This record gives sequence, structure tokens and C-alpha cells, in this order.
Amino acid sequence: MRARLIAGMLVLVAAVVLVIVRLGGLQGVPMRAPAQHRPAPALAGIDGWVNSDPLTLEQLRGRVVLLDFWTYTCINCVRTFPFLRALDQHYAAAGLQILGVHSPEFSFERELDNIREAANRNLLTYPIASDPRMETWRAFRNNYWPRVYLIDVGGVIRFDHIGEGGEDEIEATVRELLAETGATLPPPLGFRERGASAHITPEVYAGHQRGSVQGALASPEGYRPGEVVVYRAPDPAAVERVGARGAFFLEGPWRAEAEHVEAAGPGARLTLRFRARDVFFVAAPAAGEPAVAVLLDGRPVGAAAGESVRSGTVVIDRSDIFTIVRLDSAETHTLTLLADEGFRLFTFTFG
Repeated sequence: MRARLIAGMLVLVAAVVLVIVRLGGLQGVPMRAPAQHRPAPALAGIDGWVNSDPLTLEQLRGRVVLLDFWTYTCINCVRTFPFLRALDQHYAAAGLQILGVHSPEFSFERELDNIREAANRNLLTYPIASDPRMETWRAFRNNYWPRVYLIDVGGVIRFDHIGEGGEDEIEATVRELLAETGATLPPPLGFRERGASAHITPEVYAGHQRGSVQGALASPEGYRPGEVVVYRAPDPAAVERVGARGAFFLEGPWRAEAEHVEAAGPGARLTLRFRARDVFFVAAPAAGEPAVAVLLDGRPVGAAAGESVRSGTVVIDRSDIFTIVRLDSAETHTLTLLADEGFRLFTFTFG
């Protein structure tokens, strides 16, 4: 899905496909992949490993392999980690090998140190291959984050699941493939995890490359790639009219780049109407550790603050995904961010 294309028109086409796939398939609505029964292709273009020396699928013949495509700022991927950790702990002794393939969405996700930090933070101890140029991704004909392939002891893909969810079906297939080897199996996990809410705001891409296709920027000044634009304060009535469809307004000085928008001076604000239980953003610092104050309906976020918020503020000390709002149920609110210069926003995602 994230192929690097050269011609301008091809970039736009790719962006349209990207948005459709990400929003239709991964925003809390699991998708069923077509049944597969083909030899798993070899890993390709791997430039580094986390938790392991280099491996090949050929070396893993004789074990059932769960191959998981992920990227560390994808909240849909993050929500699958508790289940993957539980599978690893429960079935490794019976012959299951989990293998993560990290295929990046954004350029900063290609850095092996960033992948290693994300794996440590999420307590992922199984082998993870870094696929920075998406070569293994393309070899598997993949288009989605996250995506699970189950490969039998003979190296044949026997199961394919797109998106988060589907724990019962994945575990049942793991047990079926392990049983074929004659392994003694422990009792089923019966895993249950809090997933995404239904009927929520779709993912919002901030940068002009995909945001312009998505219609993400609702400010009348629009995107002016590479320029610092001082945006007028949005009309509250316009914010209400746009609603929770997945569009934001800028105020003050901002610069739009392909992947992100960047606060370019004092007074930078962003307003977004959303419907969700949980709100996340992917962000990075241009330099230093810019802070972002979080308001909900014009007031400090308070008790609805996500784990990344301290005293109403998020400090952007790394290139990562941050949790900024946690509500008890899906509700409609107006989010306002008051950003220091150097704050780079890539996406909003919701749960």
C-alpha cells in the first residue's frame, strides 16, 4: 500500500487507494481476506532485526509461523499486541513461532532504533524483521496494517486475517495447524480485548499528499505545500457544519509538508470535531521537545486525558503515536490543540 511512486498523478492515485484501504479495512471493522493456499514467499529487503539474529522462513520449517505485518504508529496494530503476546507465551512450547515484519508507513518509522524502542515499549519479545523498502510487504501482496498470515510446517500459507479482531478464528487456526504436527496443546486462551468503537470518525491524514485527497484540511486557505501560512481562526459555525467526518481547521502559522503539518510559530492551533471513545495522534518534534496543550470543548481535557497527557499537555519527545483522549464511550466533541513551534502532526486515529 505504501509504494513510493514518482509521477504526480500516480502519487494521487496511490493516496486514494491508501485512504480507502486504511479507513475501510482497519478503522475497527475487520476484513476477511480471500482463502490462501500458496507457498509463503521468502523474506526480502530486510535491513535489520529486533530480538533475533537474522532468520529465514526456510529456517523456520517444522514450526507453525504467525507472520504479522505491522508499523509502530498504527493504533490498529498496537491493539493487537496483547493478543500476540498471549499467543506467544501460550503456544511457543507447542511449536508456534511469531515473526513480526515491520513495514513503515512514515519515513521516520524506517529507523531500526525507533522500531526497537517501540518493541520494548510494547513488550514484544519475538523476532521482528525491519522491511524499510516494503519488499517483503510486496512479496506477500500485502495492502494492510495489521495483517496476519499463518504458515504451516511445510511453508504454505494456510490462513490470512486483515485488521484487528478475529482472535477466536486466529487462535482456532493456530491450534489446528499445531495439532497437525502432533503437538500437545494447552487449553484455549479465550482471549478478549477492548477493541475499536463502531461508527466513529475515520483516520485523518494531516500532510498534503494524502490530506488533500482525503479533504482533511477544512480551513479555506487550504494547503500551500512548503509555505508558512497564517490561518484565520475558524468560524465556530463552520466547525459545526463540518462535523465529525474527519476534517480539521488550522489557526496561526503552519507549514504543510507531504506527510505532516508543522506548527511554524507562536499561536498555532488546530481544531477537530470528532466522534470516538479514544483519540490518538501520530506526531514528531522538528527539534527539541515541543509541547501541545489539549482542550476538549474549549476546556482543559481534565479527566478525559489519555495516557500521553500530563497536566493537560503532551510533550512530543519522540516520533510516535500518542494517546490524548480516553472517554467511557464513543461521544462527539471538539478537540483543540495549542501547539509549540516545531510540533509535527502526521495523523489522527480513533477508537
